[in-house]
Amino acid sequence: MTTNNHPAHGPVSLERLHQIREILSKASAQSDGGNLGYAMADAVKVIDGVIASFGAEPVPFDALRDAVAEVSGGPVMEWSDIYKGHQAVPFINFNSLARIVDKFRTSQPAPVVPTFDEWLEIRGNKPLGWVKDAMRESYDACRASMLQTGNSPVTPVCWCSTCRPVTMNDMRFVVCPECGNKRCPRASDHNNACTGSNDPGQVSSAYPAAPQQEVN
Repeated sequence: MTTNNHPAHGPVSLERLHQIREILSKASAQSDGGNLGYAMADAVKVIDGVIASFGAEPVPFDALRDAVAEVSGGPVMEWSDIYKGHQAVPFINFNSLARIVDKFRTSQPAPVVPTFDEWLEIRGNKPLGWVKDAMRESYDACRASMLQTGNSPVTPVCWCSTCRPVTMNDMRFVVCPECGNKRCPRASDHNNACTGSNDPGQVSSAYPAAPQQEVN
């Protein structure tokens, strides 16, 4: 009786990649060389690259600190190493936070990755049986990961309504990064100057106007 519970029948997870890598590494070490041995060694290298891509490089604290200062308009704070990561940051709205995230997001060109069969033909390898199946599974997972990276949508760096129109499913609330008013001309287009429209008494200001003194 056969079942479909084997990991090969589902998505290739990070754990599964580690399992495939271990299988191919042992098979490569036990082989007597030749094209098959080299192919398995190459497959292990490809898997190592994909495993490494699962973990993104962390953003250095100082780089994040500088980005917060740039976006918020505040000063660059200097802290001792023992205090880094334990300090409060200035209030940042969703709009400004998106700009900080965009500073550390890089777009990658769409890679041209051959299929498994094309790769075998290029390498001149002819694996058989379970070795070929394991290699195909790992290679297809690597190829899908690389293609997905190249096709990921790139979010525009600018935050204004002109450069990044708000859609029905968008969670952003576009406000001016300087005064915080959604009706400020700068919120609509970054080329416009801020009018300071979040001052008390202005339209859509977060602060009420000061009460008028009655003149007797």
